[in-house]
Amino acid sequence: MRILYATQWFEPEPILKGIYFAKLLRARGHDVRVVTGFPNYPGGTLYPGYRLKPIRRDTTDDIPVDRVPLYPSHSRSALGRVLNYLSFAAALTVYGVFTRRPDALYAYHPPLTVGLAAAGIAFLRRIPFVYDIQDLWPDTIAASGMVSNRVVLRLIAALFRWVCARADRVIVQSPGFKRALVERGIPAVKIEVIYNWANELEARPRGDSDLSAFALAGRFNVVYAGTMGPTQGLDVVLRAAKLIETSDPRVQIILVGGGIEVERLRALAAGIGTTSARIMPRMPQSEIGNLLAAADLLLVHLKDEPLFRITIPSKTQFYLAMGKPILMGIRGDAAELIERAGAGVVVEPQNAGALAGAVLDLARRPRGELAAMGVRGRDFYARELCADVGVGRTLAVLDAAVAARKARSIVKRAFDVAVSGAALIALSPVIVITAAVLRLDLGSPVLFRQTRAGADGKPFCLYKLRTMRDARDAGGQPLPDSDRLTRASRLVRRLSLDELPQLWNVLRGDMSLVGPRPLLMAYLDRYTAEQARRHEVKPGITGWAQVNGRNAISWEEKLDLDVWYVSNRSFALDLKILAMTALQVLRRQGISATGHETMYEFRGTLDSRNDAGKPKAS
Repeated sequence: MRILYATQWFEPEPILKGIYFAKLLRARGHDVRVVTGFPNYPGGTLYPGYRLKPIRRDTTDDIPVDRVPLYPSHSRSALGRVLNYLSFAAALTVYGVFTRRPDALYAYHPPLTVGLAAAGIAFLRRIPFVYDIQDLWPDTIAASGMVSNRVVLRLIAALFRWVCARADRVIVQSPGFKRALVERGIPAVKIEVIYNWANELEARPRGDSDLSAFALAGRFNVVYAGTMGPTQGLDVVLRAAKLIETSDPRVQIILVGGGIEVERLRALAAGIGTTSARIMPRMPQSEIGNLLAAADLLLVHLKDEPLFRITIPSKTQFYLAMGKPILMGIRGDAAELIERAGAGVVVEPQNAGALAGAVLDLARRPRGELAAMGVRGRDFYARELCADVGVGRTLAVLDAAVAARKARSIVKRAFDVAVSGAALIALSPVIVITAAVLRLDLGSPVLFRQTRAGADGKPFCLYKLRTMRDARDAGGQPLPDSDRLTRASRLVRRLSLDELPQLWNVLRGDMSLVGPRPLLMAYLDRYTAEQARRHEVKPGITGWAQVNGRNAISWEEKLDLDVWYVSNRSFALDLKILAMTALQVLRRQGISATGHETMYEFRGTLDSRNDAGKPKAS
C-alpha cells in the first residue's frame, strides 16, 4: 500500500508518530512518504540548517520526507499561530493535488487545518482518508487559552465535525475521545480507539549521556519530561516542591523540556524560593531515556479540565515502557490506565498538598516496592500498548478504509444507477398497482419511512410500501405482526413487492442493489467490532445473508454473512447475488423468522439466538 502521511510536525521537531512510526509501517511492507512543514516547533523559529523554499525533499532512514513552506510561529499570538496553521494547510493542499496518487492518506491532528487540507485532497484525488486525532478541538485550544471567542470556537467545532464526517476512518487515543465524538454525531462504527505507544528505541537507556548537570546522586529524583505549556499546570508542581522541602530535603523535582511557559515557571520558582525544583532545557529525544532511567519516580500532570479526563498524554506510554513507577496528576482515562497496570499512584490534579504528600509517601517506600510498580507497568505496556500492537491495528484501519472506498467504486455506482433507474421505469406500473391495493386495504399512508443506518453508520430515510395496519391493544401497544398483516399485505411481502421503493434509495445513493440490509440506528452500539464491519459498505436491497437464509437464520449467522460479503465483495459476486435473489423471490424462501412474521429484534451478540424480542426489525 502507498501511504501518504501528512503531519505539520515531524523530526527534528518533537512528535509522537514521527520517523519511528513511518519506519514501522515500512517494515510491514508498505511504501510510506511523509509530507510535513519546515521545522519550527516549539520555538516558532526555523531550526538551524533549514530555510524556506517551495519544497525540500529529504530522506530520513530511507523514508522520503517532503517539506512544504509555512509561516514559522508558535507564540501566544493567536494571529501568528493561525498564519502558521493556514500557510501549511495551503501548501499541503497544493502538494496533495499534484503529488503521485497514494492508496491512502493518513493525516495527523492537531492542528485542525491539516484535517481540512486532507479532506480536500481526499475529495479531489478520490482516495481514502484516515484521520488520527490526538487533540479534541475546539476543547484543547479553549483550555489552553489560545482562543476564547465563542463564535470562533463554534466555527472551529463545526469545521472539526465536518472533517471527521468526511474521513473514511477516525483514530482516537482514548475511549473518552470516542465517546465525545459519538456525542457530536460521528458514527461509532468509523471510530477506532488505538492507544498511543512510545518510541521504544528511545525508551532504552544508551549510557552515552552526560547527566552530571542534574546532580542525581544521593537524591530521590522525580522527573517531568515534556512540553511546559499552559495545559500542563506545572505551577502546582513547583508549589508542591516548596512543601516537600521542609519534610524531606532528599527529594528533587526536575522539569526538563521546552514550551512557552518555561520562563514564567523559572520566575515563579525564584519567586516562591523553592530549592528542590529545577527547570532544565529540552534534551534530544535520543538522550531522554537515560535521564528517565536514572529517575526514581516519573511525573505526569495536567490541569483539572473536563477535556483532560479523556486525554492520555503521550509521555504516559513512554514512562510505562521505561519500567519506572509513575505519579499521575490527572483524572479519567489516563489515571485508569495507570491503575489497570498497577504502575504507580494517582493524585488529584492541581492540588499541591496532595502531590507533595504522594511524593513523600513514595520516597519513603522500599525500593523493591517501587521497582515492582515499574515492572508491572512495563509488562502492561508490552501486552497492550506497544508499537507492534498499535501499528498492526493502524494498518487494519487503513486496510478497512481502502477496502470500503473500493466498494464505493464508480463501476458499482454506475451499475446501481443504470439498473435502479431502468427498474423504476419498468416496474412503475407494478408499484402503482400494489400501492393502490394497499391503499384500499390499509388506508393511508401508503409509504413506510424509517431512519436506517447506511455506510459508516450514517443515517438515511428508507422507503418501503406499508404492509401493516396500525392496530393496537387496549393499552395502546402495537398488536403482534401476525395480527397487523392482512391477506393482501402478506402476499405483497411474499413477493417482496414492498421493497420496490428502495430502488429510489439506490438511485439517490443511500443504498446499493447489493449489500448488507440496512438495520435500525439503535443497533449500532450492539454490534461487536467485527459485526460493525457491515457498515464499511452501502446497505443493499439484497445481500449475501438474504440469499443464504434471509430471516430464517439467526442474527449471529446473518451478521457473519454480512461481514463475509464485506471481505469478499466483487462485481461478479454482486451479479451472483442478484441472480440468486430472483430465484429466492420466486420460491418465497426465508421471508419470516421462526415463530414470527418478521425478524425479531437484535439485542446484541449474547441474545442473537433469542427469538423472544420485539418483531419487525428488518
